[in-house]
Amino acid sequence: MPVTVKRASAEALCSFHSSQAPPGREPCADAVAQTATSARIAAVSPSPLVNPHSTSLRRTVCTFAALLLAAVMTLSVAACGPDRGLKVSPEGNPSPSLFAPNTAAAGEPNEPFSLDEVRKAIESASGIAVTGSATETAKVVADCKDCLKFSSPFLSGKQKFQLVTVANPKQRDETIAGAVISEHNGEPRLELIATGNQLKVSPGRNGTLVVQEAMFADGDDACCPSGWSVQVYRLHEGRFEPGQRFTRLNGET
Repeated sequence: MPVTVKRASAEALCSFHSSQAPPGREPCADAVAQTATSARIAAVSPSPLVNPHSTSLRRTVCTFAALLLAAVMTLSVAACGPDRGLKVSPEGNPSPSLFAPNTAAAGEPNEPFSLDEVRKAIESASGIAVTGSATETAKVVADCKDCLKFSSPFLSGKQKFQLVTVANPKQRDETIAGAVISEHNGEPRLELIATGNQLKVSPGRNGTLVVQEAMFADGDDACCPSGWSVQVYRLHEGRFEPGQRFTRLNGET
């Protein structure tokens, strides 16, 4: 004899899975709708079995995003960080942004005045220039004939300035002073004189003169100063005036 199998209605299934018996069919209908929605979502969502590489792909995307964010933060910090100020280069390796690359337009170093004429101008002025004074340097120039040498001349506007350096008589490879000479009424005039340790004087941009000096701390050897100081002189109203001094000692500006 055939056996009749009775299946539970939707309302019965709803009542079985609910903690409270619904008063009517509305709650049951909601439950059926939720079940159908969940089934559709499950059908649309990719299964790990269907896409075994989804986890690896998500990890790769997350890793790339993290690296990109780190790079952007690094660039932001570098761009917004404190200004380290003027870079001071060691002697013999001047910064290309600081020193003029070409002084050929100024002509020969020994024109218009010879080295002997420049020497006499320094001696007669006793080392007292329009800007700066160095009486001891004048004595060195008078006593040591080989200590005075020409350096690169430069122009400020159309006016030419000759540049000379004074070496340490006890250590000829060390410069202790630099002087700027101009022509005034046909005669050499001492415009500027600067002194310092292991000095380096160089024409700068726009007719300036850059004086770089070694800075020594206690315990430093003569070969190895702890820092450098830079002074820029600019011609203003007929005389060289010192600008801001930049000093870098032990890595700090």
